[in-house]
Amino acid sequence: MYYEEWIDGAWHRLGIDGEMLTGRAHHVIYFASPEHWQNYPEWARHRRDEIIDRIKSEFREPDYEYSSGGTAGAAVGKKVPSPVTASSATPQQRRALLLAVVLVLGIAVGMAWLVGNGLRKGETYLPGKRASQQRSVLRSQEPALFWGSIGIYSAIGLGALGLAVWGIRQKV
Repeated sequence: MYYEEWIDGAWHRLGIDGEMLTGRAHHVIYFASPEHWQNYPEWARHRRDEIIDRIKSEFREPDYEYSSGGTAGAAVGKKVPSPVTASSATPQQRRALLLAVVLVLGIAVGMAWLVGNGLRKGETYLPGKRASQQRSVLRSQEPALFWGSIGIYSAIGLGALGLAVWGIRQKV
């Protein structure tokens, strides 16, 4: 576990020991002893009670137990790395994003074809979970169902297109 705070434009993290339990409490959190706490970074060194109170306010009894004397994890005082951005993405991550963009664009194109074909012919398919519900809907005979189906396909297509544009903007 860890405790984080945003300080001077960066996330700072303290490792907190803990483990899962079987029994009344599902977890136990081990706080460093006051002596060991003095080895923490300066920003946290004299704020032990405040930090422990914050943690206890989020992880309350009876689901959590607390114990003093932990040594804290290896992440003590380390700055948290910034999230992965397109410029720092690995080639494998970029390929995965490209594949996702291509697939989502395929959905958008498919929905555009379905809407365009339905408008041109005046006939579309009723979107349904079961094959027995999927049938042709004629605009002249069932206008509400026709326009409802076209609206659903349009919403799916526009959503897929928006997702693809977002992926492209991430600099695939």
